[in-house]
Amino acid sequence: MARELPFVRRFIANLTLTKAIGGISLVAVVFTLVSALLMRLADPETFDDFGSAVFWAAQTVSTVGYGDIVPQTDLGRSLAVVVMLFGVALVPAITSLVVAVFINQQQAAREDS
Repeated sequence: MARELPFVRRFIANLTLTKAIGGISLVAVVFTLVSALLMRLADPETFDDFGSAVFWAAQTVSTVGYGDIVPQTDLGRSLAVVVMLFGVALVPAITSLVVAVFINQQQAAREDS
């Protein structure tokens, strides 16, 4: 009887580059929109419409950070720190998943030959 692989190993074994990029993109978009909504609620005077909150969240997650719109409340600034940390962690996460896919493909090719 074949031994079941742990969930993480199975996930990585079935991971393709398209799935990895799609999954990370989905997480980034959802996180950006949720961050924008939370910022709109946390600092409504600075972010008086959802569009400006989305723009702020997108530039913060992408680490561009123009600085033209900045949170003014303590709650808004705390949320901004979380969004900044997520944005900084996003690039290594993408890199790690892409490397994992390539390593998995190489290992599968070696096992087949």
